[in-house]
Amino acid sequence: MDLLKYRNEKDKKNEELIKKILDDETSQRYRFGSIAEMALIRELMLDKIMKGKLKSQEDLKKYDNVKEALKEYFYVEKMEQIDASDYIRYLTFNNKDEFELKKGGFFVNMKDGFIVLKNGDAADKKGFWKISDKTPLFCKLDDNDKLILVLMEQNPF
Repeated sequence: MDLLKYRNEKDKKNEELIKKILDDETSQRYRFGSIAEMALIRELMLDKIMKGKLKSQEDLKKYDNVKEALKEYFYVEKMEQIDASDYIRYLTFNNKDEFELKKGGFFVNMKDGFIVLKNGDAADKKGFWKISDKTPLFCKLDDNDKLILVLMEQNPF
């Protein structure tokens, strides 16, 4: 009986933690309610971004590789979803509608319509660069994100 009581108390604490995270106005990160929903949003947005750009079998294969590489990333709808030091990847396009998923970097800040990123090598003083704030961004889920999403799935409100 004590084990059941302990389990109920633990579930209640987890539920309160999740509510606190979701109610926090500074944390817009969890705009999706589950890992499955996050994946669906990412897939739909990728399909929308890539519409009309997949012209060959090679493009389709490359697109499949992009989707595989982004399995542990969420699509960034609003900049409020990302925090300093989040790892970001992004898509680039050239005039011929050729695309590439860039390795990315760690989010530093936004300034004058640009997103500033830094590579992970602290010794590289030239490791900063900027990209347009119109660039499609994907943020890597860290272990805390994954835990919170699992808890959200297990404790629907």
